Amino acid sequence: MSESAHKGQVPATPMLDRGFGAAMAACLRAQADHEPRTWLQALRGTSPLSGEANDLYPHGVGELESAVALAALGSDWMVAQSDDDHDPSVGANHLVLGPAGAFIVSSRRHPGDRVVTAGRMILVNGHRADYVRDATTRAVQLSEEFTQRGAADVAVRPIVALTGASDLIRGRSKAPVPVLALGELAGWLIRHEAVYSRAQVAALVPVAGRLSGWQVRPAVTGASVRLTARFERLRTEVDAARRRSRLWIILGAAVALAATVTMLAFAIPAIVALVSG
Repeated sequence: MSESAHKGQVPATPMLDRGFGAAMAACLRAQADHEPRTWLQALRGTSPLSGEANDLYPHGVGELESAVALAALGSDWMVAQSDDDHDPSVGANHLVLGPAGAFIVSSRRHPGDRVVTAGRMILVNGHRADYVRDATTRAVQLSEEFTQRGAADVAVRPIVALTGASDLIRGRSKAPVPVLALGELAGWLIRHEAVYSRAQVAALVPVAGRLSGWQVRPAVTGASVRLTARFERLRTEVDAARRRSRLWIILGAAVALAATVTMLAFAIPAIVALVSG
């Protein structure tokens, strides 16, 4: 047994390749042996995360955000996750299949970034991202795989879903691929006109389960609910620590400004008197 395994630490990469829940579980396991903060550390807004858990935390947040957004689709929809997403902290690819058809959802995380869309172009803080091209390519590949497995009438359509952006600005040029905020995804799909009956969706689900590199998500279980709840509690602690840390920074800046103003209030008259005298 390796030293890291002996200490209860979980390597990031192997865990992140094992399907839904792995990223959150990896973060929670890495956090399990971390000593709790002292009351002074908590007051100062010190992060509750250990060093390893801090590296894994963005992966878990991305997984949780996608799970919440896709769960809103309801039982009429099947969701499968790509096994090829080696860095879930930047997003993930999901195949969703339901009444409105089959879609590949390329979700991408951009916390605090400014995103502008204009036709096929997506700019993140002024830098071009090839999300539309990549999603379109994956959609074509998936459509071909469905055909190879006897479902020739399935045309997978691409969607780009963004999360965390401080601004999402849509240009006048209509994008050939829908670019949505992740929170808009479920409503957008549910509002679409149905092209498949429930029976047709049920018939296509086993086909989707045989696609190479995709793992169909199981139904919600008690274990998955408990895992999500535990990670949500950790996320609440992290968010609270970040807010407290920002508050101390603001207070420190305010105190420094007040001290500067006070010093100037005493210094300026003395300087004026010295100059005039």
